[in-house]
Amino acid sequence: MIKELIFRSITENDLNGVYEIENSVHYSPWQPSSFAPCFTGRNHGWLAFDGSTLCAYIILSMVADEAEILNMSVASDYQGKGVGSALLEFSIEKVGVSCENIFLEVRESNDAAIALYEKYYFCEVGRRNNYYPAKRGREDALIYALTLNV
Repeated sequence: MIKELIFRSITENDLNGVYEIENSVHYSPWQPSSFAPCFTGRNHGWLAFDGSTLCAYIILSMVADEAEILNMSVASDYQGKGVGSALLEFSIEKVGVSCENIFLEVRESNDAAIALYEKYYFCEVGRRNNYYPAKRGREDALIYALTLNV
């Protein structure tokens, strides 16, 4: 049972916890160095805590009036409990102040993530063939977009 979700910006002190989630839920996780740009320039990240427990994170890049979700992960113990929905909704509200569109890529086999994005009215707008490494060969990425402030 989730106590109360608390959201805040990611800091460098959070990287160990973020990478622990990343490494535990992804077949091909980001390397720790991939998170370094989260603290400079156009990248932003937010964390979701259940009390004092880090349970999810999202990393976005914002350029001009567009945002791209680069990475979003929910710790295994918190999947299916509304944490991903709450963090995505929080992020959409945050970037909606200055962005007109949000884009993302998702593995074509990630049915749970696809259902989450479609719940928030993201629409499939393209495909990148053989984009992700998979257990057997490569897997396509589906490109999704959400138009805000229309």
